[in-house]
Amino acid sequence: MANKRSGIDRRSGIDRREVYDLDYYSRGGVERRNPVERRSRVERRAGWLRLTEWSSVFLGSLYGRT
Repeated sequence: MANKRSGIDRRSGIDRREVYDLDYYSRGGVERRNPVERRSRVERRAGWLRLTEWSSVFLGSLYGRT
């Protein structure tokens, strides 16, 4: 159960997410994110197995890890 994500939103008070203008790009806005992928192709979490570039599965319970 330690690996299960909480269903409770931990934000309190003012919503800390920024609001984005949906028309930004249609008005000529420039992409400011770095195009270099920062994710490692190697799974770094103990007990997890990389399946694809975007997904992993937890196998720790098979090896006595929780």
